Amino acid sequence: MQFFNQKTFVLLIPVLLAVLCYMVHKLSKYYKRKRAEELFSNYHKDRIIYFSKEVNFFGQKSSGRTRVRGNGSLLLTPDELHFTRWMPKKSLVIPLDDIENIERVDSFLGKRKKRELLKVDFKNSKGEKDSAAWFLDNMQAWEQVIKDNLEE
Repeated sequence: MQFFNQKTFVLLIPVLLAVLCYMVHKLSKYYKRKRAEELFSNYHKDRIIYFSKEVNFFGQKSSGRTRVRGNGSLLLTPDELHFTRWMPKKSLVIPLDDIENIERVDSFLGKRKKRELLKVDFKNSKGEKDSAAWFLDNMQAWEQVIKDNLEE
């Protein structure tokens, strides 16, 4: 009797797919936790005003055609707004002094979500106008806390 016959493969394929899905899920949870901890550990806990472990980044206008979306973590301190994308790892640090406007938008760089995005207009490191947008679960709180810290 042959072990690897057609019935065995029919049963083995779903099991292998389930194991693969489980591994991908575990790996993504690991990277999410690791990147959030890295971002959080860069700042003393007394300096962190607001933090979201999981946000959806809709890109940065100055990135040109390589406008990459991605998930990451967002953190606000008295001095800056700091986003870290999980994979590939990339950070965007916006000093609060360089933020010109905060608004809710329906789309950003031609990308839409069924809910509003938080768009931040700022001057980048070259002194040019730039913008970035995020999809946040706690949109109203983020918008208010950033505006409150801009007024100080």
